[in-house]
Amino acid sequence: MKQMDCLIKSSTALLSLIMLSANLYAQQIKFMVSPPQGYDAKDTVHLVGDFNDWALNGPMANKLTLENGKLVTWISTTETSLHFTFVKNKDWQQLPASEQGKSLCTYFQQLDSAQVSVSADIPAWKTDPPRLLTESSLTGHIETLSQFQMPQLQRSADILVFLPPSYKTDTTLRYPVLYMLDGQNVFDAQTAYSDEWRVDEILSQMYQNQSAADLIVVAIPNGKDRCQEYNPWDFVNRNSEPVEGKGKHTMAFIRDTLKPVIDQKFRTQVLQSGLAGSSLGGLMALYSAIEHHDIFKFVAAFSPALDIYNAEGKNVLFEALKGKHLSGTKIYFDIGKVEYGDFSRIESLSSQLSQAYQGDNVMLKLVKDPQGRHCEQDWSKRFPDAIKWLTSDIN
Repeated sequence: MKQMDCLIKSSTALLSLIMLSANLYAQQIKFMVSPPQGYDAKDTVHLVGDFNDWALNGPMANKLTLENGKLVTWISTTETSLHFTFVKNKDWQQLPASEQGKSLCTYFQQLDSAQVSVSADIPAWKTDPPRLLTESSLTGHIETLSQFQMPQLQRSADILVFLPPSYKTDTTLRYPVLYMLDGQNVFDAQTAYSDEWRVDEILSQMYQNQSAADLIVVAIPNGKDRCQEYNPWDFVNRNSEPVEGKGKHTMAFIRDTLKPVIDQKFRTQVLQSGLAGSSLGGLMALYSAIEHHDIFKFVAAFSPALDIYNAEGKNVLFEALKGKHLSGTKIYFDIGKVEYGDFSRIESLSSQLSQAYQGDNVMLKLVKDPQGRHCEQDWSKRFPDAIKWLTSDIN
């Protein structure tokens, strides 16, 4: 027992020494945050980030205090950059937003060795009523299929169709089509519930620079049951309750209802269709490559949701890939390091896709963004390179 006590004391002393050594090299950073208009001091605000494992409770939680009109706290870090955000009243629905009521991306701050403070603003909370109106930002030739019927999903929605400049000037051309999910966010700041992708502005600039193949982009808005519409397999929710995935209905709508109308109404290359989405939309894009590669010849999965599990506790995507032999569809997929803390999940996906393609990795492109966040702002930055690679061999 005395020997065990000695070992415990030695281990404790070693741990204390390690922690002391780490603190000697850590920077002490003061956060000074401007609260939103009408801030109520009774509300709590916590700073969360990669430096404290996004903790709202326990010893790593970091609550801000009000000092001279600013919300203030200190952190100790050895990192050279920080990803962080703020949470009101420990409610993950109450995150920072713009004055227009749009969700803000995670904050990012590069640190230098002499830095002692970080300043940030919280314009509003996502649960606040918008204080400013958002103007439309549509750019280029965009047509609207108003209140397009979606019988498979029992709803209707406005479908926006972006046509390249050459569509009007050369009526002999036919175009590949990229279908994009979460269509509210694709073209227009007014309809976006966070930042918009700016796909219309990006493609217009790329066409002007002749750096991309011309294509038609069809933006399909999600419904209020997004979690089900964009889950192709049955899954369990955050409360461990089984939920029916309705992604198959979403895909049936695109394949059987929307695509025939797009091919009939516009000059398309019928055999050159693609699908792109982010998060759960990225999961749907991968599903289209797995189960509908006869229709979708190129797909883009931006930050696909990689933590969706079924009632047996198995990852739905990885289970769907087991034993599959795929061909004919180019797959672009990416992730930001901050989203899961490392690249292990996306590397597992890459390995499974490589096996499914029997080593034909020319059809696969993985991008790992060391500063990437889970938001439209970062997905739109990666969009140009993705679309150039996906359409590089389309005539």
